[in-house]
Amino acid sequence: MSDPVRRVLIVGASAAGLRCASRLARLKPGWHITVVEAQDSFSYAACGLPYVLSGDIARADDLRRTADGALRDQAYFGAVKGVEVLAGQRVTALDMERHTAHLMPADKTIPWDELVLATGARARQLPGQPEHERVRAFHTWEDLAPLLTKLKRGQIEHVGVIGAGFVGCELAEAFGALWGAQVTVVEAAPAPLWAFLDEEIAVLVARTLAANGVSVLTSQPVESVVGQDDHVEVAVSGESIRVDVAVVAVGVEPVVELATAAGVRLGPTGAIAVDDQLRTSVPQVWAAGDCVEIKHAITGDPFRLPLGSLANRQGRTLANVMAGRQDRIPPAVGAAIVKLFDDQVAFAGLTRRQALAQGIEARSVWISGHDTVHYWPESKEMALHLVYEANSGRVLGVQAIGEGEVGKRVDVATQWMLQGATLVDLVHVEHTYAPPFAPALDPVAVAAMVGLNQEEGIEALPPLSSLRDVQLLDVRHPEEREARPAEAGSVLTMPLEQLRERRGELGSGPWVVACERGTRSAEAVRWLTQQGVHASYLGGGLRWRALARGETP
Repeated sequence: MSDPVRRVLIVGASAAGLRCASRLARLKPGWHITVVEAQDSFSYAACGLPYVLSGDIARADDLRRTADGALRDQAYFGAVKGVEVLAGQRVTALDMERHTAHLMPADKTIPWDELVLATGARARQLPGQPEHERVRAFHTWEDLAPLLTKLKRGQIEHVGVIGAGFVGCELAEAFGALWGAQVTVVEAAPAPLWAFLDEEIAVLVARTLAANGVSVLTSQPVESVVGQDDHVEVAVSGESIRVDVAVVAVGVEPVVELATAAGVRLGPTGAIAVDDQLRTSVPQVWAAGDCVEIKHAITGDPFRLPLGSLANRQGRTLANVMAGRQDRIPPAVGAAIVKLFDDQVAFAGLTRRQALAQGIEARSVWISGHDTVHYWPESKEMALHLVYEANSGRVLGVQAIGEGEVGKRVDVATQWMLQGATLVDLVHVEHTYAPPFAPALDPVAVAAMVGLNQEEGIEALPPLSSLRDVQLLDVRHPEEREARPAEAGSVLTMPLEQLRERRGELGSGPWVVACERGTRSAEAVRWLTQQGVHASYLGGGLRWRALARGETP
């Protein structure tokens, strides 16, 4: 029996839409596949736009080319992929009974048997945000050129970035590092990347920004933005910040107007609700990419994850399903990474406060270490925060920052979290080891070991805890203490090597034990506890606190 020809209309020519179209055309070469895109520019790597602005990528056009240099334009998709792309056309109406779509400005109607909504997301706006040439978003190809032109002409000396999420952090580096512009970041939340990080890591992000000349104003909701002929006034806390350009980077929202018009059900996040095969609530209507919500692997709740990596995978999966193959999109934990000057900031899963808000008994451990063996000349520092469920040991989230290979540690933890892993599972993670590339015990495994220790009663205090009213037992060597003196209510210095012979000086406690990175102090706490001394230790060690203050090693 011959395969009946199907007419597939895909709305949106970004990652999900074009990935679906290209894959489906390979699997079903007899089907007629049309992609409609409202913009003239399409199939560009939007996640690379900040790096064009920063100068890391020399030519914006490279974002539209394949690895072998081919320009992904309409002719390319027609000749190479067998897909018709109608750029500069907008679907203005859908007839769900006749299965037709009306396009403008072409003013024509095209039929479809299967409809794919890959309408993506758009930049959020502030309440009352003015339409002004000096008040801009940064989300699409069209947003790049005006800013790049002004920078090249020296017309931007001070830029205000409103929002310290992914894009806000990337833009802070882009404006300052290459162009030397003064950058002020205004964030309503208590710290940068607050939706993804707990305080202990978020403070280190803020320190990295500050150390690179970025002024960061947190817990400062923007009250108004007023564009003038030669500047912009950004009002926060009754004060006005004068900048040459204000870039609003307060996240994105799904584009769902067509879905609503088609009678498609939206989920609790406001995005299109789909099943694990990307079906919507309406037969023959599918959806993928930044306009849909997916299931969170830890909570089971729907959430939005507007990332190009996920959109590409969804596009391929949807093509497989439409072609009759068995495939599905599994739940996700939201793994992501941000370049922040010389640092990587990576995270996945729940923050501690998100887990607690879900009613999960969440606990944390912290380690400050290296991405290779500590004695390797090019070894780089990292700080890692692991969140887990008390008693069960289920791993809930991981966050890390550092100049070293942070991303691969979060990638490893992500795969285990997707399988419902516990601390015991992470302890036994197998990794490639050689001194130039990794320590003998991977930082993820070390963090899991610290968590198991904590479940046995070796309690860690958060790295940024106040030490003003505590008895601190400093078990470092004299040269370490001299280089970085400990500050607390009272400090007793006792190198770990002297702990047993000087036990009589300690009484019954309580003590907070501290060392440089937490390893020796945790060992001391175990021994002291066995001796009947009440003790806990400073998670991440004094090095974590030094990182938060911007101190060098």
